[in-house]
Amino acid sequence: MKLSYVIVTRNRRDTLLRTLGLLEQNTRLPRHQWEVFVVDNASEDGTAEALARHYREATVISLPENEGVPARNHALGPATGRFIVFLDDDSYPLDDAIPRSLTYLSRRPKTAAIVARVILPDGTAEAPAMPAITLGGASVLRRDAVMQVGGFAPEFFRQAEEYDMSFKLLRAGYRIERFEDIRFGHDKVAAGRSSALTRRMDLRNNLILVERYLPKSMRRAYRHDWMRRYAALGSHEGHHDAIASAVREARIWARREATVGRRPLDPETLEAVFQWDSQAKAVATWAQAKNIRRVAIADVGKNIYATWNACRRANLDVAAVLENGPAFSGSTYRGIPVVTDAAAGAHAFDGIVLANINPAHVDGRARELAARFPAPVLRLWEPRTLEDGTARTPPRKGVSADGAFGPFTGPNATEAA
Repeated sequence: MKLSYVIVTRNRRDTLLRTLGLLEQNTRLPRHQWEVFVVDNASEDGTAEALARHYREATVISLPENEGVPARNHALGPATGRFIVFLDDDSYPLDDAIPRSLTYLSRRPKTAAIVARVILPDGTAEAPAMPAITLGGASVLRRDAVMQVGGFAPEFFRQAEEYDMSFKLLRAGYRIERFEDIRFGHDKVAAGRSSALTRRMDLRNNLILVERYLPKSMRRAYRHDWMRRYAALGSHEGHHDAIASAVREARIWARREATVGRRPLDPETLEAVFQWDSQAKAVATWAQAKNIRRVAIADVGKNIYATWNACRRANLDVAAVLENGPAFSGSTYRGIPVVTDAAAGAHAFDGIVLANINPAHVDGRARELAARFPAPVLRLWEPRTLEDGTARTPPRKGVSADGAFGPFTGPNATEAA
């Protein structure tokens, strides 16, 4: 058995049935080489009965209560595939994503995961805010690596569970590689989604990550940044009670992490994810080459602290943070005014550093900035593609790419011959 799909579902029977049909079309492996596990989180819409009628090939694991995303763990033991794909019940591979990914992983035992580009129904893309992170519903993983790090932590009911998984894989010495020409679809079916729960879990779980994995020297900065970021997003949508609950729960978890013992990441893993030194080097090299002295940082991204710190280390004056999202309107970042692109004329700068490293946003945002402002733009993420089993970073035109990074590698990840 080459591949095991694991799909977690709850009360989305028709969506699930459509996804299973797409797997039959899109997997592109002989049928005896792949299997499907459906973990049913206590559905009440006849999901199990529909599977028994229409997809007897699927192994159904029915749970008495909703365990959220970590319910995936129930399929890890019975799964027999060498590789595993965790899917949402509305996500699926496109084109030849599966055979190409398996070929690449088979040749590289220290790569634990390939992360795909996710295409939404309107043709736009989605991606994790930080490229070193796997993406639920669009990653092909090495099953023994997932087993080695213990699967998914049950406290991450939803949101940030992939960060926890990725931190563990990188710390174990594996690589996580992302390729833009490996593509998955995600229908983003609205049924069963709660924006209030999402915002609560976003804030709560990201703060757990800070307390659990970051060293003392960085904990305060990211606790401050992520608290403000996710609280602003949630409050803007009117989810004030959800944000308050998240803060209370996060404080309890902070005390727990301090009591049971934190598990700070090693320097190599921290650099693979947060890019503090890599960004500092990229910004300094760019500023020197372009004779930049005063900059704007573009976007209040999840890792804006690394970019702000890189500018400080390069002795640059940061005039403003350019951000068009209404959740951050009128705010400041570490004393720097956050302004829209349209209002940036009042703040003189001779260069722009794009802090946003979300692979779904970088290209469009870089083009947007280059079209509006005469100042040079430094982007800190570059796409990689997988062509004929060989990874490559394509050349860029028009926007500086001094900060391009390769695969995200944990400590001691050496490739076998």
